[in-house]
Amino acid sequence: MSKRRKVFVFLAVLLLLVLLTPYRSVTFRDGGTREYGALLYKVVVWNRLVEDDIYCGTDIYFFPDNLRSIDDLWSEKGID
Repeated sequence: MSKRRKVFVFLAVLLLLVLLTPYRSVTFRDGGTREYGALLYKVVVWNRLVEDDIYCGTDIYFFPDNLRSIDDLWSEKGID
């Protein structure tokens, strides 16, 4: 493999690692909802108090929805 090709492969792998590696974890005080995110996706593990019950579930949001706030994503679900 030529040197140019090795550099290209290395940079492509590095770019994928940067885009797909989670960089934060946020816990909200609404029952224990957790948010994990990267540049291209967001995973929300819902544990949210709804009236006298707890809503539990997991959703994955891809770009550009991963840039929206947790409140916007919750209101989109239509559960209140």
